Amino acid sequence: MSTKIIGNQIDATTRAIMEALQVTEQINLPALNQAAVNALGTPAYGTLVYNTTEDMAQIYKADAAQGVPGWDDVGGGGPSVGEDSIIRTNGTTIGETLTVGPSANGGVEFSNGFSAGPINIANGNTVTVENGAQWFIIGGEDNDVGEGQIMQMRYSQTPPTRYLINSSNLSPIPNMEVTIQPSHTNSKVLLCAMINCTARHVFSAGFLRNNGVLTSGLNGNTNVGSGSVATQYTGDDQDGLMWNIFIQYMDMPNTTNPCTYSVGVSSSWSGGNRNLYINDRDSNDMRSISSLTAYEIRG
Repeated sequence: MSTKIIGNQIDATTRAIMEALQVTEQINLPALNQAAVNALGTPAYGTLVYNTTEDMAQIYKADAAQGVPGWDDVGGGGPSVGEDSIIRTNGTTIGETLTVGPSANGGVEFSNGFSAGPINIANGNTVTVENGAQWFIIGGEDNDVGEGQIMQMRYSQTPPTRYLINSSNLSPIPNMEVTIQPSHTNSKVLLCAMINCTARHVFSAGFLRNNGVLTSGLNGNTNVGSGSVATQYTGDDQDGLMWNIFIQYMDMPNTTNPCTYSVGVSSSWSGGNRNLYINDRDSNDMRSISSLTAYEIRG
């Protein structure tokens, strides 16, 4: 049987078992593009190739990922740039189903993992973190924001214009609304409003989200406006006086869709509406502004 070895050349069809190999210069691996690598099917474990598509030496292993045989990059420890791999890098999209944890991966060294954000998980794929394991995403916008911290803020203020509202139900104050898009469905939105208005027998104020009142409030034959979070009572209409009212409310919109918030006010008693002036009093000689602030709080 011929060895098919001539000088330093080995015939391409030769298969041999080498018990010992001493390399004096270099070994050139078979250079194959990704299609050719895929065409190898399931070669013997330990098969080495140079993948020209990935520009990487690869080895066929019994456990390439999640206990499944496949090709894995040789050495390197993942992508990096700079001398001595000073900067480690990763992509922005996970295109496979993964599990982080020792049970799925066969060792406690797989208990903790981290990636640089932002990270997107492609449709049809999932990342599962086992009980007792952890996966940290470093950076990527809100991933650095802890529970209870402010993620974003929106502010609006009226011009120093007098507005007249005559209603038994909460009616929005003109030019006093903000739109905020929560980053997470479990985020909270803290609403704070400062209202300058005339002193009325009874005055109520509350918040609206997308034109719907946020609270059920009280209904009755006296102050019939519902949805208020604050009501003030003087006993008489005091046309020459002005109030500075501060109200706040913690909303849980349970959505990542944009939410438009506004402030509604009413003034009524026993079925009768009263004129309520915003930013001024009845005599129209004291200009002020009113404002609304919305904070998204990390859930």
